[in-house]
Amino acid sequence: MTDLVILGESMVEFSQREPGVFQQSYAGDVHSVAVYFKRLTSPGDRVRLMTAVGHDAASHGLEAALEQESIDTSLVFRHPTRQLGLYMVNTDRRGERSFSYWRSDSAAREVMPLFREATQVAGDGGYLPCGIAPRPDLFFFSGISLAVLTPNTRPAFWELIEQLHGAGTRIVFDPNYRPTLWSSVKETRAEYARAFQFAHLALPGIEDLSALYGVKSFDGACDFLNGFDIEELVIKDGPNGVCYRGPAEHFVEPVTPVTQVVDTTAAGDSFNGSYLAYRSQGFNPRDAIALAAKVSALVIQHKGALVDAEVFRHSITTPSPCK
Repeated sequence: MTDLVILGESMVEFSQREPGVFQQSYAGDVHSVAVYFKRLTSPGDRVRLMTAVGHDAASHGLEAALEQESIDTSLVFRHPTRQLGLYMVNTDRRGERSFSYWRSDSAAREVMPLFREATQVAGDGGYLPCGIAPRPDLFFFSGISLAVLTPNTRPAFWELIEQLHGAGTRIVFDPNYRPTLWSSVKETRAEYARAFQFAHLALPGIEDLSALYGVKSFDGACDFLNGFDIEELVIKDGPNGVCYRGPAEHFVEPVTPVTQVVDTTAAGDSFNGSYLAYRSQGFNPRDAIALAAKVSALVIQHKGALVDAEVFRHSITTPSPCK
């Protein structure tokens, strides 16, 4: 059984259904990773979302939504004055999306002080020095997770990562670069360098690597990331396929392009959650990539980040892993 902890921000999502009409739900990059991971794993597998919310109605609604997806909320902390962030998704005729955010007062920006306070209150009680008990098998965070943390709380985050890494937890990082969340490219590169140094598995997209480092191909991405001690690379490039580089193999897995794209929201996030889920269920990297690409293809044929649970259950059939 696998225990995954995911750190980041869940938000209120308003997704455009037709001009002037929006549907409210809860989403965010790590939220989508958590949901798709849990939907594809066994009941005994656990995913804990580590974040902070407020005392507002939307925050209470988020916790209920997480619990409905069987996501563990024991690492969801409450901030006394901040509340949940919000974003709005608009899509054009080609399915490409644009976002408007209201997140400056988001409670998730202060998750690390709340986490430390909760750890101190809980006392020793078998906790690791980092305060997460039991120690997770996997710890996932993204570039957005890093960006939303207030700069003065990032040292506590890196202390957490260092302690988990030293304790044997596999660290998983997706750069998921959003320029508007960072003060400069220089700041982003410095934070990402630390993330790559700790990562056992990196899940970058060519688009992000191109924007930050001028990398435009799978070969260029591998050459750049070979400068870090990363065990596994899963490099995404939309319809151009997915490149895998691991200890024993290196290949590019093609994907079938989607002819009718409705909304590309959570394309990469659904892939990430699904890939981690399939690997945790015993699938080899090539099969896990192929299956995760099918999940991502389903997601971009529907509005919003999360496909309806019943639609998802009837649309995705998971074979048994090849021995």
